[in-house]
Amino acid sequence: MVFQRKVYHRDEKCLNCGYPIIGNFCGECGQKAHLHKDNLGHMIVHFIGDYFHYDNKFWRTLKILFTKPGLITLEYIQGRRVKYLNPIQLYIFVTTLFFLFLFSTTDSKDEVSEEHDTSMVTVPSVVNLNYKVDSTQEAVLNDVQDSILSELNETMVQGGSAKSKIGIGKWSPSEINLKAYDSVQNNLPDSLKDSYWKRKLRRATYRDGDNFGDLILHNFPKMFFLLLPIFAFILMMLFRKQKYYYVDHIIFSLHFHAVLFFILGIESVITYFISNEVIINAITFCSGVGIIIYLFFSLKRVYPSPLYKIVFKQIALFFLYLIMFLLCFVLLLIALLLFT
Repeated sequence: MVFQRKVYHRDEKCLNCGYPIIGNFCGECGQKAHLHKDNLGHMIVHFIGDYFHYDNKFWRTLKILFTKPGLITLEYIQGRRVKYLNPIQLYIFVTTLFFLFLFSTTDSKDEVSEEHDTSMVTVPSVVNLNYKVDSTQEAVLNDVQDSILSELNETMVQGGSAKSKIGIGKWSPSEINLKAYDSVQNNLPDSLKDSYWKRKLRRATYRDGDNFGDLILHNFPKMFFLLLPIFAFILMMLFRKQKYYYVDHIIFSLHFHAVLFFILGIESVITYFISNEVIINAITFCSGVGIIIYLFFSLKRVYPSPLYKIVFKQIALFFLYLIMFLLCFVLLLIALLLFT
């Protein structure tokens, strides 16, 4: 019986749902009317066949997405969907791969940078306050430095952080840890202290885990998930005469963002292994131009209009989307400062 491949079940009712069987499949749940026992080899063949069936569906969707921009969106809107991957599944799959790669490469670079910095760290003899002062304030700042120096050295001896948890560019604090930063701020005159939001932002960089820049990066997927319906809403406003439903614009948004992240993912993989800045800039420029061209042909196919209207509306789309992106980024920044 080990090598027996087929022991048929043929009954008047489906064993899965009990629905009367007419033909080779159940009309209710789709299960086969003929069931048989499989040996291990047959089960493995079925598993591989099912896997590559999904894989083929995925690659077929990607192929048409890139070779015929907008066609799958149009097909999906018109109801021809079974041969394509669901837009939400496609978006989640592509963005998951993209951000996993982005996070892993960012973390690996940070670890290398941290090891390099740690090997060169020494206890500082002075604290770089990074403030622009005039001659009348210099004495005050010198007193502040002297007052926190012993406290700073003690903190570092006790295992304090060897470097700031930075990641916000020129707004990153120069003090070695949170205790030193608070000491500086508490001893400074009110006119030289950081503003409320700047202080909150700088204090947020001294985290036990990821630095604040990494925290923002790890929340980008949530922000883009919010931007998807916003992008669709802008499309609906720009192409009102097309008589599409809002969900149709959502489908276009999902497909476009999947292609966007796929292109950015390919760019990230290539540039990760390249150190030449000129080549990296050229690749980045080409990917940006490619995204613009792709969007143009997608809009042209899904929203048929004269050439000048497509160009004008694409420019408007980019402008409005950029505004909403910046707004969402500010909201993300505020939320991270207030609730983390």
